[in-house]
Amino acid sequence: MRVGIYGGTFNPVHLGHIHLLREVLQTGLLDRILVIPDRTPPHKQAPDLIDGEKRLEMLRLATCGMDGVEVSDIELCREGKSYTYQTLRVLREQHPEDCFSLIMGADMLLSFKEWRNWEEILAHTRLVAAARDEGEYEQLEEAARSLGHTALLKITPFPASSTEVREAVREGKPLEKLVPEPVARYIRENHLYRQ
Repeated sequence: MRVGIYGGTFNPVHLGHIHLLREVLQTGLLDRILVIPDRTPPHKQAPDLIDGEKRLEMLRLATCGMDGVEVSDIELCREGKSYTYQTLRVLREQHPEDCFSLIMGADMLLSFKEWRNWEEILAHTRLVAAARDEGEYEQLEEAARSLGHTALLKITPFPASSTEVREAVREGKPLEKLVPEPVARYIRENHLYRQ
């Protein structure tokens, strides 16, 4: 089976994430996608990162009913920082018959050689990078050539970010154009991102 891995903090999951999942699935490159929230992201400071179980639940709410998408707590169950190479080792051990691809945005592909054990990841995993506009696609082509084993996708832009969602909560703005409705309700009911 061709399995995509889509990781991140998802703090919280937003409509841009869901849009990317749908667009990648529509390409037919993958049979299913595992969405994996980080326990502790190694690449960025996250002072307002909420509890992993809450992020996991919001992902489940956001992807409910999406064929081919499964949410995994594999990194939340592990102590310490979430390194992709460790997660991939476990997944390859559990599912030796599957072929794995790592789904990422442009910024991640461009900084991929800064990742811990990136050569090991690339030796066993295809990269699937999504570009949102023509200029970004050209920049990614160069990075893909130097890395090899990389598929580039052009996707329709969907402007949304987790930072924007958290700011909207603090400012009391509506969330319905930023996150799926069940996620907006969960954020309100659990008083998340108010500080």
